[in-house]
Amino acid sequence: MKPDTKRQNFDVTPEQAAQIEFVRIALGAGTAKEAILRSVAVVAVLQDYLQKGYRLSLTGEAEAIRVIIAELEPPAGLQWQYLVGRPHAWRKQLYVKGRRLLASTVWYDMHANGLSIEEAAQDFDLPIATVQEIVLYCESHRELLKMEADEERRLLEQEGIALEPAPAHR
Repeated sequence: MKPDTKRQNFDVTPEQAAQIEFVRIALGAGTAKEAILRSVAVVAVLQDYLQKGYRLSLTGEAEAIRVIIAELEPPAGLQWQYLVGRPHAWRKQLYVKGRRLLASTVWYDMHANGLSIEEAAQDFDLPIATVQEIVLYCESHRELLKMEADEERRLLEQEGIALEPAPAHR
């Protein structure tokens, strides 16, 4: 064994062994170890997309369906202290807890007006720690914010509301 590797040794039930064998065959893996490692890599990629705000869906001949894999869903409220999700038809980004204020509203305003974290905290009457978390969240979810801004623009244009050209998203 190489010095930078770690041996994994665990028991599996007959049902789990059958699942591993099924995955091994489905992935064309030569060994159970290879099947497990490929599966871990697939789950890591899926989780990365989910954290960026993408949805998993399968497209069949008739239509696409959303796929929910409970093991990949983030634990509610565990990651963010000052931000929360809210039910919405298509918007998935987080809001400031206790306020009807999108995290992106603060972040975009900071960029548009060249505000520091302290200035944004003062302008929005928020604790500095909340604005720091907003910046961290928005920086790590840029693709989600862009997709939602594009969707909002599309819906407004569909309603006949004239808009200026889309700003470049950072």
